[in-house]
Amino acid sequence: MTRYCGLLLLLAGPLWAAEPQLRVQAQLLPGSAVVVGQQVQVQVDVLTDTWFTAGASLPEFKLNGARVQAPGGEAEHTTQVIGGQTFYGMRYAYRITPSVAQHFTVPSLTVSAQPGQATAPLSAQTAALTFEATQPPGFAPGEPVLVASAVRLSQTLEAAGLKVGDSLTRTLTLQADDTPGLALPPPAAAAIDGLRLYPQAPSISNLGDGRGAVTGGQRIDPLVYRVVQGGHYSLPAISVKWWDTRNQRLQVAQVPALTVDAQAASTYAPPFAIADDLKALGQHTRWQLSRHLVAWTAAVVLLVLAGYLVHGLWPRLPPIWRNLCATLRWVCRQLRLLPLNPRREKDFP
Repeated sequence: MTRYCGLLLLLAGPLWAAEPQLRVQAQLLPGSAVVVGQQVQVQVDVLTDTWFTAGASLPEFKLNGARVQAPGGEAEHTTQVIGGQTFYGMRYAYRITPSVAQHFTVPSLTVSAQPGQATAPLSAQTAALTFEATQPPGFAPGEPVLVASAVRLSQTLEAAGLKVGDSLTRTLTLQADDTPGLALPPPAAAAIDGLRLYPQAPSISNLGDGRGAVTGGQRIDPLVYRVVQGGHYSLPAISVKWWDTRNQRLQVAQVPALTVDAQAASTYAPPFAIADDLKALGQHTRWQLSRHLVAWTAAVVLLVLAGYLVHGLWPRLPPIWRNLCATLRWVCRQLRLLPLNPRREKDFP
């Protein structure tokens, strides 16, 4: 009997075991000393001695003078041995980009998760972290600072057979490693006499490793110019200053100047003598108007003569009037004139 009781106690032992553990750890990468514009990662490891039934819940926070990007749904799996015990977990990363030179404090973060075999979600806190951001050499206070481990600047030009009124497009592509796309500064576009610059919206995006992690940023700026007058033009060289985090020194990325030629506006000569045709057409129109004027003048003269003829000839006036009206109708038909009074259209068949 005692033997069976011992067996039952052995089988029920796991049911009486302690609750699973939840541990969180946080550290700053690359360290506590950075420069303005350099991205700092707060790496948070969420660990348990069993497994997780779902992703961990991490809080959001803000820092004055810095841009903070909270972790998304992506996480790396990690395994650590702490005090001789193996823990399994997920690794998250906050990305902080300071914009001013000052001292920063990352507050303590409360993380909750549901380990396997736990009766309820568990919570744990990280320790507060501090770091210092300084202005890198070669940049004036308030000047945009590009900090990266590598920078690539390239350009393309679309300009063929230019003449006054045409447009040319100079496209600049800036790529930087270990910095997001929103941290990339716009290029300096100088005004050029004879060319009018039309601002265009840039295309800004992040570069990734294909597994959800951000490895850098990209900015594409199309500079569109319209040719105002013909001539030979030089598009100046464009340079971008940046701080090299690998070698800890100031670097400059540059693209060379470009030259284009644009033809002046030429006088257009029509293949046909349009001006002569218009002149002849105008003369033809004036002849038609003159003929109409002569016809109306003749009609008025006939009416005046009719007035003299009817003086003292009242008894014979109706026949003369009818003949005169018939003559007028005939003249109008020959001239293709329409009546001014629509109610008398029957008089001009």
